[in-house]
Amino acid sequence: MTKDEVLGMFREQAKTDTTESPLMNTIILDLAGLLAESRGRLSKENFDALVRIGGALYKEGHSQYQARTDVGVIMKNATDSENQG
Repeated sequence: MTKDEVLGMFREQAKTDTTESPLMNTIILDLAGLLAESRGRLSKENFDALVRIGGALYKEGHSQYQARTDVGVIMKNATDSENQG
């Protein structure tokens, strides 16, 4: 199987999945579970590659969470300023 074939599978899955996208933390937890279960069956190189992918997903999820938190603080401060003024 080639990378392009796998990317095609990703695209098809994204198109056919009519449910709301799962939260990033759900995806990260799923990957962590798969890695924990398959540790002895994967080569070190494959395991390390999947850990790097998990790290990138974790970093992106943390950035999204931080951005939402920052927007919430900004909105609260704006509302507080309007109420005081």
